[in-house]
Amino acid sequence: MDNKSPLDYFDVFPWNPSFEVGIQEIDEQHQQLVFLLNRLVNTLVNDESISIDAAFTELAEYADFHFIAEEKIWSEHLKDDEWVASHQHNHASFLPQVLELKQQNSDKPYHEVIEDIARFLIRWLAFHIIDEDKRLAIAIKAMQQGDSLDQAKQKAELEIDDSIHLLIDIVLQMYDNLSSRTLNLMRERKARIQAERELKQINKQLEKLSITDQLTGLFNRRHFETVFDSEIRRARRDSKALCLILFDIDFFKKLNDRYGHSVGDQALQKVAALLQDTCRRPADFAFRIGGEEFAIISTGDTINNGIDFAELIRKAIADLNIANEDSEVERRLTISAGIVATIPEQADSLDTLLSVADKQLYQAKANGRNQVSVAS
Repeated sequence: MDNKSPLDYFDVFPWNPSFEVGIQEIDEQHQQLVFLLNRLVNTLVNDESISIDAAFTELAEYADFHFIAEEKIWSEHLKDDEWVASHQHNHASFLPQVLELKQQNSDKPYHEVIEDIARFLIRWLAFHIIDEDKRLAIAIKAMQQGDSLDQAKQKAELEIDDSIHLLIDIVLQMYDNLSSRTLNLMRERKARIQAERELKQINKQLEKLSITDQLTGLFNRRHFETVFDSEIRRARRDSKALCLILFDIDFFKKLNDRYGHSVGDQALQKVAALLQDTCRRPADFAFRIGGEEFAIISTGDTINNGIDFAELIRKAIADLNIANEDSEVERRLTISAGIVATIPEQADSLDTLLSVADKQLYQAKANGRNQVSVAS
């Protein structure tokens, strides 16, 4: 008969179906990793030195097996793409970091060693599954449905945003589980204070992550919808002009094809940096809402303020002089923008104004690109 109390064993990392990436072999291996992680944490809490070494060895060996199996699957579909290389690098750094944590903390109180190792394992595995593995799995599924590699990667970037908000809730739940159960076992008030401080910090970091585009540092599409809702209500209340600017980089695919995706990413980052520098007022917000698609929400005193702002941005981006020699407009990077600026009425909404701005964006392209088209 098992006489252990609930505090003798607990799942610090509870498996959640939302961790599934949709590839059976990988999902089964992830569940085994979670099982081994939970067993390791419990041996740490119970201070079973022989069991700790055995649990570390078993986790390390299984992680190595899993990484090899997983990399084989990614490579079969994505070949030598940079996402695979980045994933392999993260795999290679995992075990050295675990072993370093195990060895370097001999001068710390034992409860701090336990929490350091458990925190690292939980954070690494949760982000590894939800952020990295899900991203790759989404891309593979898209390719199997006929998308090109670039299209599949763009689709994965957009869809993975939906997992980030979920990640906040799950990771915080696991941290709370770790903190409360461990503190009950350790009976140390200091550990509780430290855990609560770290939880607050993690909460801020994850909340920021959930609204930020990872490549450019701009706000993402989810936050675009939230900000628009807030700003249109404020504009109605204060009778201010609300300006919505949508713009695409002209012939961005040609830039990627000629110079490579890393140069394309750098171009996106330079455009984003300019937007962040330009949108300095509290009423200006810049977003990356797609691959080479950006949006700006700006509230001002007059409609002309928004129109002038859009033209200023178009010229400033051109003046970055980012090479795009295969462009059919200029031999440097340019943008086409559609703008709608209005003092919003009750009938105005995100869908209606977005539709108008989108039509103007297409008009700017039809008129020859590298220009701003304004709704009359």
